[in-house]
Amino acid sequence: MSAHKTDDLIGSYKIISKFGEGGMAYIYKAAQSSLKRDVVIKQLKDPNREIINRFKNEAFLSASFHHENLVTIYDFIFLNKNYYLVMEYVDGEDLRTIIDHASPLPAHTASLIALGIARGLEYTHSQGIIHRDIKPSNILISRQGDVKLIDFGIAKDDVSAKLTLTGMIVGTPAYMAPEQANGDPLSVQSDLFSLGILLYEMLTGVKPFLGENNTEILARIVRNKYVSPERINPGIPVALRRIVKKILRKDPLRRYQNSTELIYDLEKVIPWQLRSRKKQIIARMLSHLNKDRPISATTIDMNVYTGPQTWAWKLFRYSLSAVILFCLIFLGSQFSDNHLGHIKLTLPEKDYLVQIDNRVGQRAAEQEMVIGPLLKGTHSLLVQDEAGENISYASLFITPSDTVRMKIAAHTSTLPSTINIKSDPPGALVKMNGDTVGFTPVNQFFALPGKVTIELSKEGKKTFTDTLHIRAGKQYDMNFKLSKADADRF
Repeated sequence: MSAHKTDDLIGSYKIISKFGEGGMAYIYKAAQSSLKRDVVIKQLKDPNREIINRFKNEAFLSASFHHENLVTIYDFIFLNKNYYLVMEYVDGEDLRTIIDHASPLPAHTASLIALGIARGLEYTHSQGIIHRDIKPSNILISRQGDVKLIDFGIAKDDVSAKLTLTGMIVGTPAYMAPEQANGDPLSVQSDLFSLGILLYEMLTGVKPFLGENNTEILARIVRNKYVSPERINPGIPVALRRIVKKILRKDPLRRYQNSTELIYDLEKVIPWQLRSRKKQIIARMLSHLNKDRPISATTIDMNVYTGPQTWAWKLFRYSLSAVILFCLIFLGSQFSDNHLGHIKLTLPEKDYLVQIDNRVGQRAAEQEMVIGPLLKGTHSLLVQDEAGENISYASLFITPSDTVRMKIAAHTSTLPSTINIKSDPPGALVKMNGDTVGFTPVNQFFALPGKVTIELSKEGKKTFTDTLHIRAGKQYDMNFKLSKADADRF
């Protein structure tokens, strides 16, 4: 089938441009005038029976999805012997582009993206659907910071007929699970293994299983031999390394058994105040992505993140302040040993705590200090004064032989409140504004003034929800007695 041109009509949709083409379909950006919105239209190229079945499978499975981490399907059209799938337009980039131009990503950014993917998979798996083709080009990141999973063309639900011959391998070799590479039956753990490969690649900039051809790649996956991620990027936090290694285990029974388990561990790795600003953080990262930027002298505005304080950072007793960060990168004509770079930091005064890539922090002996050497890529930096009244969080990109110069401005902050939560019985899962913060008893939970929704849940007990209006500088001691859940009624 031939491709459409600009201004062609497909039903009520007007083609704006053709912006992609795959082996199976043409991809267009189009306008839906009736609802005044842009959409994406996939046009099937080769209408053989198996491809048509895959195309229909994607339409029918995706049409039932309603989740923030999944692209929404609007319409399925058969017109003039052509098949079309109309879906949500996501203004942004795919993860492949981001990895190619910005990896390794900061640990917190990679974890937030993985968290979004895991939540999308949690939903599809709950519907009995296995994606089977998790890869960077099937993950979209919007300019608003949304993470969207796409392309369910080879997905399979529990009751659908097989779309491929028995024993035929379906998917993208570099992102397959060992059982997928062997042509064995797949499970939710197979999708999670593929997500583990994505997380590894975001953190290191390379795929864990490399080879000169697909056969060699699949053989390496089946043997499950790869370089530990910390050998490539020593800045990966220990807890995040454990997640990567668990999710990439060869035996599916030794991996995370479902997305919910993975989500729980990822939420423990990412500080609460970063999770609460996940869209801003991801959007900020995308706004600095320059696909045409050569590795040369350039000026970058530093990313600054602020948010409420929590138990996860007990060290931080005050809210994030405004910070002025100016960054100038100088690229020398020769690379330094091992292609490393440095940060030169200017502080308002000495004794600030400086932490790089979530590692243990150090106190600055002088107002100026040099951090490094650092690997090429994006690094996270946290700076806090001795009293905890001035906290700044930034991310920056290091290129070989560069020195990044940063200046921190002094500011004051609002005094937060402290929340202590106990329950009878103990061990209840506690969520604050929808984010997991731990199990009771929860002590020294720092929060800024405002409205907080607290939820406690425990197996066999009724879920308890309460709203707390927090005032600055107060301590709140909360005790909850959980009642027995009602028995199911038939």
